Amino acid sequence: MSYLTFAEAGAVTLAVVGTLASTSLTKRLRCFREEHPGVDLRIRKALSLEVSALVLRGDAALGLRYNLDPNHSLACSTVHQESLLPLCSPSHRLAKARRVHLRELAGERWVAFPPRISGVHEPYSSAVEQRLAAVGIATPDIIPIDSLTAQKRMVEADFGLALLPESSVREELKVGTLCLLPVPALRATIPVVLVQRRGAFLSGATRALAEELSGGLALA
Repeated sequence: MSYLTFAEAGAVTLAVVGTLASTSLTKRLRCFREEHPGVDLRIRKALSLEVSALVLRGDAALGLRYNLDPNHSLACSTVHQESLLPLCSPSHRLAKARRVHLRELAGERWVAFPPRISGVHEPYSSAVEQRLAAVGIATPDIIPIDSLTAQKRMVEADFGLALLPESSVREELKVGTLCLLPVPALRATIPVVLVQRRGAFLSGATRALAEELSGGLALA
């Protein structure tokens, strides 16, 4: 069902966490633009807390962020569970191992987002820290990199290991510039959540976009 059949097409602003732009989200947005050429889709990149703030202020009609927001003024729905995969360079000493024991990761460096970006503790950074701590890596040696693309390039160059979103590294895994570490305990998931202001008027364009995004970001 398309909500644009009974509402005029127009502009709609989507606030989105920057790391999601490198995932299957881009394909969902391209499909939306092709199906609704009359909609002026505008994208605002922000951190998770900033995504919520933009939606609350009305600067964005919808937002995509990591983790549910506890603010009761926001309606939240989980649209995808993003898998985080442990990765290394193909030249890393463990790249060809069939199984890696956690003790073999002692002393390894990790490439990750800074714990705080612009003074804000990001859910994505927290998910990585919590997963490492859960397997006994409580004080990892982290190289802070605030760009997902730069993190991938650093891991490819063997500057460290990383936990990265599965949907953002499919191409690198396919061509072999990144290798999956066989450490099941390091795998984790983080929810991708669609947020909108509770009780706010939603235009036909906004409803159609929400419908598209709720269709599931896991599609290849």
